[in-house]
Amino acid sequence: MSFTLRTVSVYSFGGECRTVDFSGSGLRILTGRAKTGKSSIIDIIDYCFGRSECYVAEGVIRRNVSWFAVEIESGNDRLFIARRNPDADAKTSSDIYIRRGHYDQLPLYPDLQKNTNIDGLIRLLTRFAGIAENEHRPLTGTRGPLQATLRHALHLCFQKQDEIASRDRLFHRQGDEFIPQSIKDTFPYFLGAVDEDHFLRQNELDDAKLQLRQLETNKAALQKASTDALQRFRRFLIDAKRVGLVDQSFETTDNNAALAELGRAISQDLQSPSFLPSGSDLIQRLENELKTLREQLIETRNEIRATTHFLREQTSFSREAAEQRARLSSIGLYSGKSDGENTCPLCDSALEAPLPGALALNTALEQLDRQLDSVGAESPHLQQRLDALGKKGTELQYTIVSTQRNLERAYADDERARRIRDQVIERARVVGRIGAFIDQTNGSNEENDIDAQIEAAKRRVEMLAERVNTDMIQEKVYTFLNLIADKMTEYAGELDLEHAGGRIRLDITKLTVVAETVTGPISLNRIGSGENWIGYHVVTLLALHHWFRAQGRPVPGIVIFDQPTQAHYPPEADQAGRVDGLQDADRRAVYRLFELMHQASEEIGHGFQLIVLDHAHLEEPWFNDAIIERWRGEEALIPAEWIEVD
Repeated sequence: MSFTLRTVSVYSFGGECRTVDFSGSGLRILTGRAKTGKSSIIDIIDYCFGRSECYVAEGVIRRNVSWFAVEIESGNDRLFIARRNPDADAKTSSDIYIRRGHYDQLPLYPDLQKNTNIDGLIRLLTRFAGIAENEHRPLTGTRGPLQATLRHALHLCFQKQDEIASRDRLFHRQGDEFIPQSIKDTFPYFLGAVDEDHFLRQNELDDAKLQLRQLETNKAALQKASTDALQRFRRFLIDAKRVGLVDQSFETTDNNAALAELGRAISQDLQSPSFLPSGSDLIQRLENELKTLREQLIETRNEIRATTHFLREQTSFSREAAEQRARLSSIGLYSGKSDGENTCPLCDSALEAPLPGALALNTALEQLDRQLDSVGAESPHLQQRLDALGKKGTELQYTIVSTQRNLERAYADDERARRIRDQVIERARVVGRIGAFIDQTNGSNEENDIDAQIEAAKRRVEMLAERVNTDMIQEKVYTFLNLIADKMTEYAGELDLEHAGGRIRLDITKLTVVAETVTGPISLNRIGSGENWIGYHVVTLLALHHWFRAQGRPVPGIVIFDQPTQAHYPPEADQAGRVDGLQDADRRAVYRLFELMHQASEEIGHGFQLIVLDHAHLEEPWFNDAIIERWRGEEALIPAEWIEVD
């Protein structure tokens, strides 16, 4: 399964479309003068097939084309691909339009809208060509696996003008970085030495190798675990002793005894921290109580201080008043009573008329007596109050001391509970680690047949490796290249190339042609003349595609040669394509070359196109039948009216 080329189209900025029809099998010739756009055909196809950059030469085409387009077909299926011409300051464009199926006409200019990207385009083209899932795995070096796509197949389809005449480069883009290695890596798949079943077997082998590596990793882990077992037992026993799970006096060098002791240790009931009493509530209550008691003590002391002060002031007044009364009494001026307003308060004699001063003095003396009596009456009550406050203060002090002691005990109990909780948590951690270790140890004991499993896995890997035999692939490549060499030798003889008398073969390791002679092998770069270089390129590509089509390989059924007659018919010798003016040797060489291409394309048959872009025009019926267009005069890829508008 593969595809052939139907059309190559270009769209102008005004919306006009110019199409070149390549449909059909066999030899397809596009002849014409120089600078008409023939050589750009390969670059347009390459760009539309997903090349990262557009290599269409700057000039008339790039200035007057907005979209490049290619239509291909595979059986009854068709695929149209259009890609926007990059702007003047750009190397590429991500605008890609695709349409699949049969249509009466090509898409119109307004229809060209981006609907995919480069990665999607390459995947689609790869499937359209029939390239199945594949993978090349280098046996040496640091290169990663490589999957063949349509981009790799195109190296075997195109021969640009400078490539077909090269003595050093045999395939398209062979001079670009990384391309030679990718040609070598994907060539066995395109050749058919690696079939699709190979990749299924390769996946089975990958799975088997992965399983083997896992088993070997497990075995290494078990061996290491066995070597470190005693040290690990000792470490866990030390941890168990530290948290009180194992008695301090326990000692052993027996792994089984240590394992049994650790199992017993982790089977103990652990006191959960959630059931331990919490002292936080009690501490809070005692702290609040202590604060209240201290406030009450301060209040009581303030009352004692105020009462004492008042009692002291009262005593001072009573003492002063009593002292004054005693002085008056001692001289007989004051008797302590009065007969009224008409009696002298000093001598008790009767007064004929009341005196104002005598009235005031009597009043003052009476008031003094009453105050002395009142002070005398209050003193016992104040003393009782003071005694009661003192007793209350003493009780508060005692209660504060008792509460303080209770608070200190609560602090101590809470700290002890915290230590117990921490110990229980630490025990739980140790038990968890020991439990995981015991599970691992028990699991490793169950894997005592791992050696048998590894041996079975190795036998399976060996069996699958025999089915995925790279040596067998190389033998197939060598065999197929020998068969292809037979066709190369036949074609080289028909072109009468130098060293064609010997065997001509393709050296895929060096990507060159080798002529086997009696003096030894001669590679292409040691063979002289442009005629031979071009001839061996033509011979190689035709022989390869003869094989590809015969074996139904997923390589596009397209070979494009650009200027294969350049060694005999240079552009400056162009005489409307006629070869009459050439020397006999050059004319015969041109005829031989086109006759071989015609013969080989007929031999390869349906599904193969040999597209030739050249100046020469032979006056042969089969040649004229193969011509698709003649670009002479004003005929070219870009219509003259487009350029005039520009």
